[in-house]
Amino acid sequence: MKINNTENVLRQSLHDLRLARDHLDYSYSQIAILPQDIAEFSPDQLESVEAFTSRFARVVDLLVNKVLRALDRLELLPQGSLLDVINRAEKRLFVESSVTLREMKEVRNIIAHDYTGERISELFLYCSEQKLTLDEICDKTHAYAKQLLDNMKSSE
Repeated sequence: MKINNTENVLRQSLHDLRLARDHLDYSYSQIAILPQDIAEFSPDQLESVEAFTSRFARVVDLLVNKVLRALDRLELLPQGSLLDVINRAEKRLFVESSVTLREMKEVRNIIAHDYTGERISELFLYCSEQKLTLDEICDKTHAYAKQLLDNMKSSE
């Protein structure tokens, strides 16, 4: 019964991550045509940039705090620190270096607390540059989780 619940948590987390990624993809398509220098953006363009960076942060948060932690629970690994979770993502080959995910998580925290938008230009540039890397990490994580869930289902 406990395993089934853990499987459901992982399935729901993967579903939520997929939806968040769809929203991020939409925002990315809106900002992809914009120049990198946001100094003279219109209010509508700035709103699109803010939506993009917020959605980037949401995907990182869901990936690390929901999906990766759900994978650890399903594989009966100890619930450790955030650093433990990120290091295991590197060991599972989701990311070349744990530093990448640590940096994304730090940027996520900056985005969440940049109330005045003082760092929006820097955050926009970072998120734009890291979007494809985040996609790759999410794709690898999803493939691993799907394989794990399929293997569990076939062994029942």
